[in-house]
Amino acid sequence: MPHKQHTLLLGAHISVSGGLYQAFSRGESIGCTTMQIFTKSNRQWACKPLTQEEITAFKQAWKNSFIQDIVVHAAYLINIASANPDVVNKSSRALKEELLRCEQLGIPYLVLHPGSNKTSPKQESLTQIAQQLDEVIESVPGKAMILLETMAGQGSNLCSQFEELAIVYKALKNKHRVGICFDTCHAFAAGYDMQTKEAYENVWKLFDQTIGLKLLKVIHVNDSKKELGSRVDRHEHIGEGMIGDEAFSLLFNDKRFFSIPKILETPKDDLSEDLKNMQKIVSLLRPETKNELVIKVVEGKIEAKSKQ
Repeated sequence: MPHKQHTLLLGAHISVSGGLYQAFSRGESIGCTTMQIFTKSNRQWACKPLTQEEITAFKQAWKNSFIQDIVVHAAYLINIASANPDVVNKSSRALKEELLRCEQLGIPYLVLHPGSNKTSPKQESLTQIAQQLDEVIESVPGKAMILLETMAGQGSNLCSQFEELAIVYKALKNKHRVGICFDTCHAFAAGYDMQTKEAYENVWKLFDQTIGLKLLKVIHVNDSKKELGSRVDRHEHIGEGMIGDEAFSLLFNDKRFFSIPKILETPKDDLSEDLKNMQKIVSLLRPETKNELVIKVVEGKIEAKSKQ
């Protein structure tokens, strides 16, 4: 049997209710080796600064955990592409605070929805995103990266197409602190088919040619309630949506992505539903892949608890 050099980097978005450090025990209870969290309310602009006690408790819990990679998702209110100057100013301040919190906690990645704009020309909006990112990054020294998420193209949302993300990246001064978070549901809704091996390989070939695989830092793993090219952002449980098993089998057996954190954002009321999706993914691993990976996903069921 080959030496197992990699851990299956699989997890979910985990609640920080009761304190940021609480996310570790929740994630570990289902076998997460990576997880995504909010470090503040995702529905409010303002937040209290982190205390040293909070930072220390978080770092200590991480040190004692088998959870390896942590990803923060920025608040959904943030829209650095807006045509409204007031919204842009609020978004910029909020994004700076979110990036600072990542630095304080030692978290390497902050996932951001690039933004939307109903009125300005697309090129102008994409340039604005780059300018705002540069300003935020320059005001928060450190290593934490902002990851632009691939979007579904719903409404006036920008960056559903790889070419748009490439335009933003090209316009950046601080390229070293910006990467990409690829969302399977969003990409599928935006028209990127992954349902067959040929289609799957074509998507990643196009991604590499347009953006560059080296910029891929995180993958959001979600099936889609809506069909290919629908431009509708509706996540579904793995294998129960329009993307189907084959695409996820191809993704999780792809050695190129063993070291990329993969995060579930599937519908749930409690952690038992995350576990069910994680177990589904493990069932899609080929024997040779299982031989190469250390798998922490819990077997069997856990007791369903109230929404966490």
